Amino acid sequence: MSTVDSPVHVARKLPVVNAPAPAAETMGAERKSNEVAGFTYKRWKAVLYTFAILLKLPFLPFWPFFVAYEAKDWSIARNYWKTLMYCFNVVIAHIRFGSFVRLLKFNLLMGPDEVKRRIAMRRGACTRCAKCCQQFDCIFLGKDAESKEYYCKVYQTNYWYYGTCGRYPLDQFDVDAHSCPGFSFEEQKVPA
Repeated sequence: MSTVDSPVHVARKLPVVNAPAPAAETMGAERKSNEVAGFTYKRWKAVLYTFAILLKLPFLPFWPFFVAYEAKDWSIARNYWKTLMYCFNVVIAHIRFGSFVRLLKFNLLMGPDEVKRRIAMRRGACTRCAKCCQQFDCIFLGKDAESKEYYCKVYQTNYWYYGTCGRYPLDQFDVDAHSCPGFSFEEQKVPA
């Protein structure tokens, strides 16, 4: 069995991309979850969401149904075995790439005020390059057939808000982890 020094990640074809594209008013909009009309992060919801994710881990065989429900796309559940393997691989990838640790950090260690402060520090906007989504072969990533732009099937859902997506990026490490071309953070000056 041979080993490769630097494995190359090749994006797989997404299992499903037939969800409807988001409304035209959100297509070109800068996506900052704290600026969505009527939405405010609640600490208790963040903690509850995190514990719900942890409680769902033993129920991995049912995840294709959870994913289909969240995306409102039941073709995901119809491709049960393919989706189940995808879910298993995503859990491993999120642990391996640190996304799961960021979820815990965002929801359990940071309060909503700290999240807002960090979001206010970032510069730029989402370019819709989907590098962050493609790193995990996100099943919720769709591509509009006409404009060829990527979009999120679970945009403005609890998964998007309280997972790592809606608050991405919160620091320069997040930007660097995905080679994000749209966002940056001002360098922090260290007091002498």
